[in-house]
Amino acid sequence: MTGSKWTTFFAFLIGASLGVGVGMLLAPKSGEELREDLADQLNEGTRRARAAGKSVSRRAHEITDQARQSVSDMADAGLRAARKVTRP
Repeated sequence: MTGSKWTTFFAFLIGASLGVGVGMLLAPKSGEELREDLADQLNEGTRRARAAGKSVSRRAHEITDQARQSVSDMADAGLRAARKVTRP
């Protein structure tokens, strides 16, 4: 079910992008104005994608660090418990 939601989302995103692109191509603007608008929108999209990528990367590092700390804490607790059991 999750896969179909993502498929639907990406299909919508592609359709919306195509609709915007076709609308811009049919708009009554000069070629130079249109190219400038397209370049501006592409640059803005690139900037947003990079920002989103950095955010996702930062969050992934935070989650990894938390998981690493949890595993380390569990290993320490296991070692302490093993030492208590093996002490004479």
